[in-house]
Amino acid sequence: MGNIVFVKTGREIKAAVQKRREQLEQRLVARNESLDEFLTHPTKVRSYLVRSVEPVYGHGGRGYALYSQDDISSEERQEVDQLCRRIFEIEQELHRLSLINTHLMDEDVFHLQFEDLIGYGFDAGLESGPR
Repeated sequence: MGNIVFVKTGREIKAAVQKRREQLEQRLVARNESLDEFLTHPTKVRSYLVRSVEPVYGHGGRGYALYSQDDISSEERQEVDQLCRRIFEIEQELHRLSLINTHLMDEDVFHLQFEDLIGYGFDAGLESGPR
């Protein structure tokens, strides 16, 4: 796809960006609900915060650590790490798309590479038809 160029107007890009933002916002709501649920467990949150200052080692690392029954498991810690990483990534993407939407002029014409087309949220639909 290296040489294919897609010609899109600012208006078309804004429409695609808006659809992409809506999809991301739905995903963010679901992830924020999961994080909110985790935050309702102060013992687990405390354990997560205390354990997060220690680097994660694989097998054969620093030896054994003793944790209480109330401490967060390694698997739970990894899940929370992943959840927080994904929330951050989604929020960054939403900010990027917001910036694009704010500063594009509807009548401007852009020549997009395939990766740009995907990044702005264009899908395989043929709503704009052939040019």
